[in-house]
Amino acid sequence: MLDRCDVVVVGAGPAGSTAARYAAQEGLDVLLIDKRRVIGVPVCCGEFNADPEVLASALPNAPGLDELFPIDPGLVRRKIRSAVAVSPGGREYGFDLPGYTVDRDAFDQHLADAAARAGAVLSPDTKFLGREGRRVMTSRGNVEASVVVAADGPLSPVCRSAGMARSVVLAPAITCRVDGEFGDRLKLFFGNRIAPGGYAWIFPKLGCANVGLGVQKKDTPVPVLLRAFLAQHGFTARDIQAGFVPVSGPIRETVRENVLAVGDAAGHVVASNGGGIAPAMICGRLAGLAAARHLLHGEPLAAYEREWRSAIGRELLAAARTKRMADRILGSDFLLESAMSLLGGRGIQNVIIFGGLR
Repeated sequence: MLDRCDVVVVGAGPAGSTAARYAAQEGLDVLLIDKRRVIGVPVCCGEFNADPEVLASALPNAPGLDELFPIDPGLVRRKIRSAVAVSPGGREYGFDLPGYTVDRDAFDQHLADAAARAGAVLSPDTKFLGREGRRVMTSRGNVEASVVVAADGPLSPVCRSAGMARSVVLAPAITCRVDGEFGDRLKLFFGNRIAPGGYAWIFPKLGCANVGLGVQKKDTPVPVLLRAFLAQHGFTARDIQAGFVPVSGPIRETVRENVLAVGDAAGHVVASNGGGIAPAMICGRLAGLAAARHLLHGEPLAAYEREWRSAIGRELLAAARTKRMADRILGSDFLLESAMSLLGGRGIQNVIIFGGLR
């Protein structure tokens, strides 16, 4: 492992690997570390990506989409054509949502490999232990780095080392795999008996589905809710994993000292649906390029903050506001049933995918 480099990226998820790739492509010495022995394992994610056309429509100011998406066709596990939202009373509202599901572990490994091919040094099974200025302490020794990228999740120890605030609201979520054939539609289930304050899902893959739920209210543990949802549908689960999703919008400050925050660590998640892969990769690219301009041309690191907010900040903030308004409705099945009936499929699509901006 390197003991001196230009950039240390902590976390080899979509945000971190993308940041490492773009920084390395600019000629920087980059070290990408991850605490997991196998990149991408375990998986706690819905594993769905929208098609590039949907991303371009939802995030019209985001640069680099043509570079980041579409992904290698070999990573696609099921092409998705549409989605259906199921109300607490069982009424279904369909809408178009072209995209695809992936195996998130293979997807993350693909992105980490791309960073390595660009020249980054990948060091799995390496824990971040602390940071003092340019010195980064890890379980494999200390590293001197000019820039540190915090891509280590919503509880980000790297952000804490720089005094950055974490996301205010962390929604518990849990996922699993269920064997079978599930067609080419995403299914989203709403209702307080299923997923209080959130939703449950069935996302088809090849010969199986990603099944899970995320909640806002924490009265009932998510494993209990998942077991009930599985039993309701007669499913047998494997590979169960739980985690947290930041759903309060971006953190107030994503640059401090020599640290840049990106992905879940920065709250780069579309709060109205919990999706974070695309925002993570968009902002990861910007973080890698900002680090390069800082070290090669003297541009202040603060430029990263301006750039990602200009690219997707409006949309992320709108999605967070939409979610806060929706929270009042999600707490009551009666109000939720009425709101879904009023919105219809197109209105639900607008709220979930576009954060109410269309």
